[in-house]
Amino acid sequence: MNRIFHVKIAGGTYFLLILLTAVMVFAFWCMKAMIGLVVALGLIIIIERIIHSTYTLTADGKLVVYYGRFYKGKAIPLTDITDVELKRSSGFGGIMPSKYVLIHYEKKNLLSLVPVNPEEFINALVKRLEHRIEEE
Repeated sequence: MNRIFHVKIAGGTYFLLILLTAVMVFAFWCMKAMIGLVVALGLIIIIERIIHSTYTLTADGKLVVYYGRFYKGKAIPLTDITDVELKRSSGFGGIMPSKYVLIHYEKKNLLSLVPVNPEEFINALVKRLEHRIEEE
């Protein structure tokens, strides 16, 4: 059975959306349609990424990182994962602390993930990893 985790939206992303919306409205207000259309296209891409970003633990033993239709996803076999860590980030100078999951895979590759509930994600991932080790 697949287990899907959604990506947590960072505070900076909200700020970027508000800023781009203001730039788009101002561009259309000043009759600069090409600038407004380019910014609107950027807004569409960012909103699509926010809505469709997921981390999936598949039944066939993979971690699939998907960032929407406009980005290439990544599939990592669970057997390649060597370490999973829960880390803390200070955000904007300690104002907005957040947690993220750091995954070590293959030899020296790192992947930073920001699920909505990082503890639940780590528990599900460790459970799948233990299940994979028992099968081998």
